[in-house]
Amino acid sequence: MPGTSQQNGVSETHNRILMDMVRSMLSNSTLHVSLWMYALKIVMYFWIRVPCKAVPKTPFELWMNRTPSIRHMHV
Repeated sequence: MPGTSQQNGVSETHNRILMDMVRSMLSNSTLHVSLWMYALKIVMYFWIRVPCKAVPKTPFELWMNRTPSIRHMHV
């Protein structure tokens, strides 16, 4: 059937990668699992500021026409 998750491989792959990152963040911290939504927001914040292989710019640069500042990010 068109429009099913099985036919949308790219978005399913991205969703899996994002949720793997969230699970990794939560397992390596002392945060409660109920905060997964906030962890996902943080992962997405980083995701759009990292360049991808297909395009030499970050998604942030493509949307905002400027380079993102990452000086405020800390480990």
